[in-house]
Amino acid sequence: MTELSGLDLVGTLIAALLTVMVLTYIIGDNFLFRLATYIFIGVAAGYAGSVAAHSVLGPGLFSPLLDSSLQEIFESTNIINLLIPCLMILLLTLKIFPGGARYGGLPMAILVGVGAAVVVGGGITGTLIPQSLSATETVDSLLQSSNAEEPIFERLIYAVVMPLGTISTLIYFRFSAKRELSGEARRPFITSVLAAVGKFFIAATFGVMYAGALASSIVILAERFKFLKDVLTILADKLVGG
Repeated sequence: MTELSGLDLVGTLIAALLTVMVLTYIIGDNFLFRLATYIFIGVAAGYAGSVAAHSVLGPGLFSPLLDSSLQEIFESTNIINLLIPCLMILLLTLKIFPGGARYGGLPMAILVGVGAAVVVGGGITGTLIPQSLSATETVDSLLQSSNAEEPIFERLIYAVVMPLGTISTLIYFRFSAKRELSGEARRPFITSVLAAVGKFFIAATFGVMYAGALASSIVILAERFKFLKDVLTILADKLVGG
């Protein structure tokens, strides 16, 4: 760590103090850990609010309202672009008060609906379709000449694993099944087998994700300990030099 002085040194010491406060959770839940958590949540909320005000509300709502005349505001296009968002914000603000909470249902429904549509659309266009196309391209490449760079065995495994994992995982989440009079769900044999294979792929995926998260956490923890060591070294040098 480079030599620090002034505000940089104060910021580094505050960061080291917050790091120690968070690490106290090792000995159990305590006041220092909760204080660091509250500070983090408060700073994150303040930062998100400032970004929303500066990048969204300011240029998209306040500036057009302040820079436009009343005649321009009440044009049909501006009413849709400006006054309707103002109305949605007002209705959403009413959820703060117990008596007006029901009026905030409309903007909340719009937010949840649009958010769900974006997530589902992103999942389909960003994951499902590209993965299906990738599996198709892999099968096509397998059927081509054997002059490819990868060995035929590796391409064969990849061509089988990709479509099998995609199809079996989708079948695992298919809940349509015949029910017996006893109420027990019954699936065709091949569907049950593919669903079991899909369950294996899901478990393997979650295992890999957990291992990746654990490895990342260990790396971050090691970096934090190194950071604390560097801070103690700087403080020792300053005390000896002073």
